[in-house]
Amino acid sequence: MAAKSTPNQPGASATTTAQGADCERVNTILDQIIVGQEPSVEDEHYFVNHAEDCSPCFDSIDKQRVFVDFVNQYVGRKGVPSELSSKIMARVQAEKV
Repeated sequence: MAAKSTPNQPGASATTTAQGADCERVNTILDQIIVGQEPSVEDEHYFVNHAEDCSPCFDSIDKQRVFVDFVNQYVGRKGVPSELSSKIMARVQAEKV
């Protein structure tokens, strides 16, 4: 696949700008997945189809996968204390008064 030009380069086209927006949508979907949100069926199809055709996004997806695996392995997820929500609510109520 040929390198993409950016909109600031001579000869950049509206198609290139649209491709940048397409890549940005992939990043948005990845961000949603990382925080635990389920993408819509439309987003899933878009993500797969775009990643198959866009080598920069494919590289980015691989890099993000490696990063997430690293974080999960070395940092892990820590649970929150069970009393956290009640303490927050108590503080909010105190601030309201």
